[in-house]
Amino acid sequence: MRLGPLIKSALLAAVLGVGLCNAMLSSGLAAEPTVTGKRSQPFEMIRSLQTLQEQIAQGNSHAMKAQRALLADMDDMFLKVPADLWQEPRNARAAVVHLLSGGHPRVMRHLLALEPFPAIDRRLMEASLAYVEGREEDMLELLKDIDPLELPPSLGGHVALVKAAPYIRSEPAKAMELLQVASLLMPGTLVEEAALRREVFVAGMMADVDRFRVLSIRYLRRFRSSVYAGDFRRRFALALDTLGFVKSEDKFALLDPVLHEFDADSRRGLYLRLARSALLAGHLKVARKATGEALSLAVAGTKEHEILKIYLAATRLDPEMITANRDLLWSVDLRILSDEDRAVLDGVYVVLNSVRHFPEPPENVIGEFNVASTMADPAQRDWITADMELAEVLLNRSEQTLRSMGDKDER
Repeated sequence: MRLGPLIKSALLAAVLGVGLCNAMLSSGLAAEPTVTGKRSQPFEMIRSLQTLQEQIAQGNSHAMKAQRALLADMDDMFLKVPADLWQEPRNARAAVVHLLSGGHPRVMRHLLALEPFPAIDRRLMEASLAYVEGREEDMLELLKDIDPLELPPSLGGHVALVKAAPYIRSEPAKAMELLQVASLLMPGTLVEEAALRREVFVAGMMADVDRFRVLSIRYLRRFRSSVYAGDFRRRFALALDTLGFVKSEDKFALLDPVLHEFDADSRRGLYLRLARSALLAGHLKVARKATGEALSLAVAGTKEHEILKIYLAATRLDPEMITANRDLLWSVDLRILSDEDRAVLDGVYVVLNSVRHFPEPPENVIGEFNVASTMADPAQRDWITADMELAEVLLNRSEQTLRSMGDKDER
């Protein structure tokens, strides 16, 4: 196999979106691992792999496909490389990077059996194999005396990243240190992208709001288009629920510069999530702000827009807003709501009618506003849960208590 055409084909396929296999076939690659009569070097193939990974970190999905094909060819080639080539330290390090980048474990098992042994600390090879096989305790034991900062950066970054994994839940502060080392050693690479993603998650676990904000902005500015950005958005949303951004207006304000780094669709979804969390927690001022932000990004007639109408009404249940809220809620398209959304709507109607009727219904009042419940076919109302009915009972009791207190004051 001629290395020069392989690297060129891989990179060309990634950039142009052409299937790597087709590009390789058109290059007329031979089966022998030579380049114009010279032995090909594993470390050179690792360089082309890392170039593809940098493109993956910037969002090139074609590079993702090219990487899989290149890794498969590297698996085959590394098994055929003459043993003496592994005496070159760069090649021995390349074998570890290959495995930690998704290479097949059979290559490492083959190298561990070679005589003479490859020119690298055996612990690194055994630890990389233990990591991909899920033997984290063995991996940590093998790496406990190995400092990633003392290794060449292209290897040290990988080692720091995998070494951090077992500590994320048990010792998050230690995991954060190792992830920072990984980012430091391999800036701009897929290793830094993965490390930053994990740092955001760890900062959330540690309830470190400032670090969470700074790392999130850094990730979005450097890797917003990454193939793995969806995982970041998922982790970010989960962290919002645990860091208490909906508990006060001041804390919610800290999120504003972070959320504006997201694209409009992601930002709308996050504001919707925050609005619901704040509403259910009873933080109406925060819920009102989050709802307003989401509404400015929502498209009229969509399910999200209809849900946000309900949230908006729920955040302004003041006596002077009765008519406006009634009209807003009556404009909600019930057909596109889920059972859960209807339950929220029903709860808003219960409170709205309680405010409207307290302490006594006004003269000439006509029924209830709750068209979702009163006008629906009873056979279609099985989404009303026992919890909802209990909430209504408790609300009625509260009204009775308030009424009795008012009677005592009059006496």
